[in-house]
Amino acid sequence: MDEKSRPPARPVLWMVALGAAAALAYLAFLGWDREKDLDPVTGSETGPYEAWQVVGLALVVGVLAFVAGRKHQVVAALVAIPAALTLAFVGTAVTGPEPGFWPIGAALVALGSAAGTALVALIGRSAANRRHA
Repeated sequence: MDEKSRPPARPVLWMVALGAAAALAYLAFLGWDREKDLDPVTGSETGPYEAWQVVGLALVVGVLAFVAGRKHQVVAALVAIPAALTLAFVGTAVTGPEPGFWPIGAALVALGSAAGTALVALIGRSAANRRHA
């Protein structure tokens, strides 16, 4: 097979880079926090995450998806980002304090991150197309 007949490696490189960045962002924002907070007045538990952690992760992942969309790598983003976030979630959830609930959480992470990634990547692609039109 000569150079011209080989498929481009670019989408694969995008998938690896996006997946690694999304997984690192997950671990940086959420992977270290496993303790729930107990409200001393009401006795209710919240967490383990604070709002700033979830917002921070969403912003980083949003930027990744937008940049991928602008570079016409929507499919790479749709494959890599949700997969990386879901795997990172599963890796931390199965060893957490309530390991029995991870399948539900994994499904929600997969669906939510796929929907968000699709929306933001398509917005990025649309922005790139308008710029070149």
